[in-house]
Amino acid sequence: MKQPLRAAQADDIEMACRSGAKGLKAITCRVREDEADLAQDACLKLVEIAAKEPVGAPTHLLFRLARNLVIDRMRSRARAARLFQPEGLNEQHPGSTADPERTLLATERLRRAFSVIDRMPDRRREAFLLHRIDGLTYLQIARRMGVSVKAVEKHISGAMLQLVQGMQEGDR
Repeated sequence: MKQPLRAAQADDIEMACRSGAKGLKAITCRVREDEADLAQDACLKLVEIAAKEPVGAPTHLLFRLARNLVIDRMRSRARAARLFQPEGLNEQHPGSTADPERTLLATERLRRAFSVIDRMPDRRREAFLLHRIDGLTYLQIARRMGVSVKAVEKHISGAMLQLVQGMQEGDR
């Protein structure tokens, strides 16, 4: 059960968020366009943690949370860039142009995958995208969706099965 923050603890958290603004900006500046969102997310996470347990060094924890969020966002962007990059683009000969047939096949496979994902039930699709695109853990997804980790496991395994079956149907 969450307990309200003690007045002194709440003051410490507020001071860390206010006084840490420059430090947060320095940490989050590596992720263009999402700087403010990541800084706000770090502050929110700090408040959530402080509601559960006392925080000895709130500014230090705030910066560490921001750093982790930046790393997660950068990984997510890199993963999405790799996922949506046509096949053959990263061949051993980076100067060579992509074979038009391979590009067409890769584009068709991607369209087919999107079609399968679009046909998934809403909750299954949400869990799948949070895991595969955003890179969240099952626990993080469970908290975000308000379900158990076991439910997330079922959603993701169902999504993977549906995706594999849907892709195989298109290959026939």
